Amino acid sequence: MRPTSSTARPRTTRRPWATSLLAAAVFVGITIGLATRLLTGLDQAVADGIAGHRSPVLYWPARAGFSLGQNWVFPLACAVVAVALAARRRTARPLLGLAGAWIAHTLVVGGLKLWAGRPPPATGDPYLHAFGAELHLRLSYPSGHAANVVVFSAILGTLLALLTRDDRWIARATTAGAVSAVVCVLCMVYLGFHWTTDALAGLVVGVALRSLLVPALEHLLGRAPTLSESDPT
Repeated sequence: MRPTSSTARPRTTRRPWATSLLAAAVFVGITIGLATRLLTGLDQAVADGIAGHRSPVLYWPARAGFSLGQNWVFPLACAVVAVALAARRRTARPLLGLAGAWIAHTLVVGGLKLWAGRPPPATGDPYLHAFGAELHLRLSYPSGHAANVVVFSAILGTLLALLTRDDRWIARATTAGAVSAVVCVLCMVYLGFHWTTDALAGLVVGVALRSLLVPALEHLLGRAPTLSESDPT
């Protein structure tokens, strides 16, 4: 039988700070590799190799794949589920929690973009320009699309689990998010919208944020019980 209660004891086995710190360390490593120009050769080689193999036939499919990181995909789906959950529980907490997660994501990713000041591949400039000029043209690192998919697919799974009282949605959303992240990353690099390390950095930033925001959301809203906690009747 499926669970009949929408809340249960909080998970005690998670260590969100450990995962977040590990992801942050990977991000710092990538950033140091770029600042010291150890990784710029890789980025340039990938970009140059792809540039000669782009096909007009694949442009729109690749744009569709890249769009998986837009706010109107996973964040919009989260908003729809949050509204349904808020209506069921007669509380604004799901909406406030989602808004807080979106603001945190925007501030962290946007702040890193502004600090790094890295232009996209179309400029031919693979370097970081921290606090450089023309920052409106230097917003490539890290990829916000990649981080968006990682963070909001996980939040979507949590909200769906709470709405349906079935935590299997968490695994389903994790799988959908992983596939979507891979597709989005491949498409953004293929189209030349981001360097390879932009995409990788976006993924690890997303993991760092996800590891903190999902437990915070569960703390605010409770969590869906597992099947072992379901009502035997």
